[in-house]
Amino acid sequence: MIDFSCKHNVLIRNPDGTFSPMDEPYFRAAQIAPRTWQITSSGDYSYLLAGEKEAVAVDTGYGAGDLRAFLQTLTDVPVKNAFNTHSHFDHSANNAYFEKTYMAPAGFGRATVPYASFAGVDFPRDYEKAAVSEGFVYDLGGRTLEVFDIPDHTPDGIALLDRTERLLVTGDEFMRMGKTLNVSVAVFHGYTEKLMAHRGEFDRLLAGAGVLDASILDDYHACAEKILAGDLGQPETMRGPFGPPPMPPGPNGETVYDRILPHYGDGGAGKALPQGDYLVQRHGSARIVYRADNIR
Repeated sequence: MIDFSCKHNVLIRNPDGTFSPMDEPYFRAAQIAPRTWQITSSGDYSYLLAGEKEAVAVDTGYGAGDLRAFLQTLTDVPVKNAFNTHSHFDHSANNAYFEKTYMAPAGFGRATVPYASFAGVDFPRDYEKAAVSEGFVYDLGGRTLEVFDIPDHTPDGIALLDRTERLLVTGDEFMRMGKTLNVSVAVFHGYTEKLMAHRGEFDRLLAGAGVLDASILDDYHACAEKILAGDLGQPETMRGPFGPPPMPPGPNGETVYDRILPHYGDGGAGKALPQGDYLVQRHGSARIVYRADNIR
């Protein structure tokens, strides 16, 4: 068990407005498809996908408590392993509860590196890691997950295609609030083009921030195509700080964090985006922020 006791006097605001000590386990599950659950703990959502012979966690959050033990209460097939869609701490903190965690090799040195708000908590990083790359297929028994490399949000970003339930698990690569590109627009367009070749095989995205209609991928693909065709969008200057503001203190002056939103001081995704001049292009539900010198 990862020991959160040093954070007992820090509060987490729950979705219903109540507060829980940061060291108190909190798990809620919502079934979103047959043999498929979305898990609320703390940090971005985790998912459990079960087949006929085993179930696998996708992303492990950064909440207190034994995530694997909780997931095992949801299914009668063994929960042994996990996947990380990418290495950010809110997706990889609890990897050590699982026998093995599958991730892109670029994530090996990045996964489970704590954010500042978790100082004092020891998160094991010596768990077994298994490398996956484009085309890798994980067989759950009557249900498979196929890996696609889409490393923009982080250098180790992957997506998992579940053809059985018509789902694409995408981590933080596609978001309702938009995204700032870390690769060129042309490279990002290559990622969307690759996924669009399978567009007839999935209807929803299981994302870090929730379940999204797959039309958001259509919009991001079209948005990138607009930029590459010369419609560059509008200029915008980014000024820090990034991430949510601090929350009001608790009833006895405690530090308070939200259960889902990033913790104040950790940055939007554990880091601050570079300040400076950007271009912003929109299409439908997609918003791409990029630098003018990073198109091709």
